[in-house]
Amino acid sequence: MHGLAVKNLYKSYTIEKNNYEVNKDINLSVPPASLVWIYGNSGAGKSTFLNVITGIDTPDAGSVSWDGSEINTMNVNKRAQFRLEHFGLIFQFFELIKAQTIYENAALPLKITRKSKKEIDAVLFPLFEYFDVRSLIRKKPDQLSGGEKQRVSIVRALSTNPRYIIADEITSSLDTKRSHQVYGYLRSYIKGKNGIGIFVSHDPIISEYADTVYSMQAGCLMEQRQGDR
Repeated sequence: MHGLAVKNLYKSYTIEKNNYEVNKDINLSVPPASLVWIYGNSGAGKSTFLNVITGIDTPDAGSVSWDGSEINTMNVNKRAQFRLEHFGLIFQFFELIKAQTIYENAALPLKITRKSKKEIDAVLFPLFEYFDVRSLIRKKPDQLSGGEKQRVSIVRALSTNPRYIIADEITSSLDTKRSHQVYGYLRSYIKGKNGIGIFVSHDPIISEYADTVYSMQAGCLMEQRQGDR
């Protein structure tokens, strides 16, 4: 069956000779076709956990396996390639390149994988239309609102047809209607791909779309309940 398997994961940082445990003995098993919601106070370790399970950072101890591929044993280049091929990352602060147009930002992952202009357009324009940013593609990020930039970052994350969606506070700049639209689309996408979604959010709307709900408290992950679906 595979899915996501996190075993005995620890992550700490040393700042000015002081050691801070950010993630403590985390164990998590997520089957395919699942959307997981993680909530918790700021500083609880949620974003660090996302960085570790995607290979942006490495754990001090423990393992992270995606469908049998143990990402923490890969070198930095292999982790980057694995992310490009398998993950759609949606960041709270958008991570758009200011000097590039919206089209160029969304197309970047596809250009890295050497897709043609025709192939890129065939992927992007349906997403531009669905997320209502088609009219913005020639603009630069600084010309967009926060909600518009967030929707562009979602288009970019979906452009490579990833199996795993990792999202960090992706509706903080969206109104209620847009939040439902985004969560509904991503849930359907994950189910259709037999994929996995790990969503960190303070937005209670996501409870309507999550299969399982966890809280992160002082670096520890605790299952709270099944989602409302």
